[in-house]
Amino acid sequence: MINMVQTYKIPWGAWHRPEKRKFEFPDQWDISYFEMKGAPEITDIQKIEDRIDDAIGVSKIETIAEDKKDATIIVDDISRPTKAEKIVSILLDKLNDSGIQDEDITIITAIGAHRPMYRDDLIKKIGLENINRVNVENHHPYENLEFIGESRLGTPIYINRTYYQADLKIAIGSVIPHPLAGFGGGAKMILPGISGIKTLEANHSAGLRGIGIGIGRVTELRKDIEDVCKKVGLDFSINIVNTMNRGIAGIFSGHFIEAHRKAIQFAKEVYLTEIPRKSKFDIAFLNLHPEDSELSQSVKGFNIILSTRGLLHRKSGVIFLTASPEGRGYHSLLGEKGSKLYKNWGNHIIWKAAINKRKFGIFSPNLTKYDVNHFFPKTTIFHRNFDEMIKTLEEIYGDSPRAVLFPSSIQLTAEI
Repeated sequence: MINMVQTYKIPWGAWHRPEKRKFEFPDQWDISYFEMKGAPEITDIQKIEDRIDDAIGVSKIETIAEDKKDATIIVDDISRPTKAEKIVSILLDKLNDSGIQDEDITIITAIGAHRPMYRDDLIKKIGLENINRVNVENHHPYENLEFIGESRLGTPIYINRTYYQADLKIAIGSVIPHPLAGFGGGAKMILPGISGIKTLEANHSAGLRGIGIGIGRVTELRKDIEDVCKKVGLDFSINIVNTMNRGIAGIFSGHFIEAHRKAIQFAKEVYLTEIPRKSKFDIAFLNLHPEDSELSQSVKGFNIILSTRGLLHRKSGVIFLTASPEGRGYHSLLGEKGSKLYKNWGNHIIWKAAINKRKFGIFSPNLTKYDVNHFFPKTTIFHRNFDEMIKTLEEIYGDSPRAVLFPSSIQLTAEI
């Protein structure tokens, strides 16, 4: 007898050997598959430059750069999907044309409390030609900091000194859903991107207590981040809306709030994923791409569960799918034993809201049970072999469960 299967290919391994990975489900399973609406990818260099030139709320970058003696460009790190090479190349040429030479330009990786970026990361993210042209530095959340006061919510502001002292300040980042700040990009390139550990602790601890947070909207936490950015300074903000495969769907440049709000509007259209109202699936499979470089980033997988009330029932299963080629990953504030805000996600408010009494599992060929238990409860179902995961789930939900598969962590659901 031939065992029939249903096959789905989904994006996998964002920056490390990216591919379309095949997932097979038994034929008797009732599978629903929902992609986001999406948008065409912008690849033409002239179209990218046109969108950078179409500045919102401020002058063109060439005008802003006039009479400036040096410039700093901050770029988000390898845990984010931004393909920055073409944008950086355009910016460097424009700065040169405005009188700022390569030796007076510094690129800073906005790592926040993440691991430093290495040469291979920089080549992938920024491009070999660009890293050979200008100085590139990792932000350090413990050193080279300037204290400049407090935010509207009393957040102490420690900021990267190299950035703060630069004449011209530019940032490039992706606008993707975030469980605490609503969306990435914009002012979030400053906090947490290039902030000191005390600033990060104040910001993250408020969010983890559930203060002023929310997915896919402008939150109170986001407003505090923007207040920090106003005090620190950001002259030109470039905000990228992504395709499902990390391409550029839209570019919104200019003022760090006005351009970012326009990017949010477009992002909500691109990431929109319509699902039937009150679906009540037995199992949800959530692919963590494009933030699937490490398990430390996996909390983003809860976004869809938290924002879709009728998706599951109380005893449903939630299964994360993650490449995690870097394994457990690194976060000096949240992810390491002994760090100030580290605790198992099973003890966080987000876990109680998303999972509670539901079954939870992780599939990844690149993790160990110790990696998984470092972040999640020991009750977590973990398999490195997907067929074994299917067998375990059939023992719980029978051989013909209703299941749903989401291929991307940046999807924004709407029940219709």
